[in-house]
Amino acid sequence: MFGPRVAHAASMQGSTVKTVLSPGKLEDELQTATYEMAILDLSCSLFEPGLVISLIQASGQQMHTLAFGPHVQEEKLTAAAEAGFDTVMTNGQFQQSLQQLFSSP
Repeated sequence: MFGPRVAHAASMQGSTVKTVLSPGKLEDELQTATYEMAILDLSCSLFEPGLVISLIQASGQQMHTLAFGPHVQEEKLTAAAEAGFDTVMTNGQFQQSLQQLFSSP
């Protein structure tokens, strides 16, 4: 649901987004390209926050990590924070901050 919005917000700031649909594909991507940010939609049950952080750490890449999910799924938001995501927010917060996520500091 957020994919097209994220891609549009990124393109408006001159960035691109790569969507990865499985942990194996994420591992492959992290081995073949360099990324500045990883965004995890906590609604996707294929990705556990701890696994995502582990794969990023194993790749040796230094990137900002962000996880977002429904405000009613507090346990998933908490799990992402405990796994080590730099930023954890609700879907509403994520949608409101999309333009700023890809802007240059």
